[in-house]
Amino acid sequence: MKSLFHFFSKHISEIIESSKGPNSFVRNVAFSLSGNTIVLVIGFFLTPIVAKIYGPKSYGDFALFTAICSLIIPFSTMQLQAGYVAAKNREEFYKLIRISIFILLSISTLSLAGILFYKNISHNPNYKLYLFIPVYVFSAGFFSIIRGWNIKLQEFKKSAKSKVFATLLGKSSTLSLGLFYTQSAFGMIMGSVVAFISESIGLISKKMLIEAKLILKQKIKINAYKITLFNFKQYPTYVTLNTIINNLSNQVPIYFIAAQFTKDNVGLFSLSLSLIQIPLNLMGTSIGAVFLPKIASVINETGKRNKTVVDLYQKLFYPGIISLLILAFILRMFLTPILGSEWHGASYLSSFMATSFAFGVIAIPLSVVYRLINFEKVNLRLTIIFIILKICGLALGAIANSFNLAVFIYFLISLLHNGIQVILLFRKLKINYGFVVRDLIGIIIIYMLSYYIIN
Repeated sequence: MKSLFHFFSKHISEIIESSKGPNSFVRNVAFSLSGNTIVLVIGFFLTPIVAKIYGPKSYGDFALFTAICSLIIPFSTMQLQAGYVAAKNREEFYKLIRISIFILLSISTLSLAGILFYKNISHNPNYKLYLFIPVYVFSAGFFSIIRGWNIKLQEFKKSAKSKVFATLLGKSSTLSLGLFYTQSAFGMIMGSVVAFISESIGLISKKMLIEAKLILKQKIKINAYKITLFNFKQYPTYVTLNTIINNLSNQVPIYFIAAQFTKDNVGLFSLSLSLIQIPLNLMGTSIGAVFLPKIASVINETGKRNKTVVDLYQKLFYPGIISLLILAFILRMFLTPILGSEWHGASYLSSFMATSFAFGVIAIPLSVVYRLINFEKVNLRLTIIFIILKICGLALGAIANSFNLAVFIYFLISLLHNGIQVILLFRKLKINYGFVVRDLIGIIIIYMLSYYIIN
């Protein structure tokens, strides 16, 4: 017990010590998390209200809409925004911005043309909703470009403020449309679009506007742009493909549940997942935004790079698993009393799903290292293998005619995927990964016990 207390006290003192200094990693994460903590509270408390207003079916329709968009959005920028921090000079960075905007306009236009000309889709009851796919794709892609620019400039304070404003505006729009106009998925779609656009506007700074003028004045030389695109070819190829496959992996249960079970089941699953992913994504993106420029600056210095990776793992693992266990308990105890009996299934699902994201908290920010060390091929193969395993797991649940079993197996495989991602990265960087294996086994046991106890 004494050694455990010594471990945690030493760990906390290291975090406090590392927060000193104007440009420290922990200090920048604190800036990023300050606004995101408010967003977490807003999202966590307003999401159940939105669910109560719209109901499981509309929530399911919205989940299917975003599932389709998630396969188009990575193409909208070809993930070039992830390479902004790696640009060698201003001229190269400006070219990347121009290429990103051109790709965004092209993909948005093509998606609109595809929907308008694909006549068969008009027989689908959600046809009118699908007409908003280009709007959603454009707003999400534009936000990705501006956010990548913001990370390049390391303006984390501005990012935190804009996220709070955008969340308030987006959720207010969703609630207003649901209360006074329609309780279809349209309200949630427009709320998300409003959030993307308002956050993009909030991220635009004076420095960006100055650089934007320089970008507009830059002469277009096709050969120069071809060279820039070739230098960053891993982003349109491996990073984009890996993002699409990851998104497909995340959306597979949505498609599968819609096909094998009911729209209400889709809604229950989607709400459970969103309530867990609100803190997970905010933590992952907040830390990832600060971690990316930090790791990029030391990527060729083996000692510093490996120490930075291990430090991030140690700072995230224990706070992550404790937070997820607390979240699981809260959702199990209070979700059904707040939302009513029609949402009881979401309370049940989220109470065991939460633990499976323990390694997701770590894998999200660490995934940028794969890009920087050109290790995307391995990551891509790993993702494809686990998509196949996830589909097999969902099929087993369908054969057993058990929606809950299908979800349990899916997230068990997801947990393994995230854990092995981290282990492979440590192995590639030649870092001892014995403690990662130990932690992964421990989380698997906790996850399986939680499912058994709840059942």
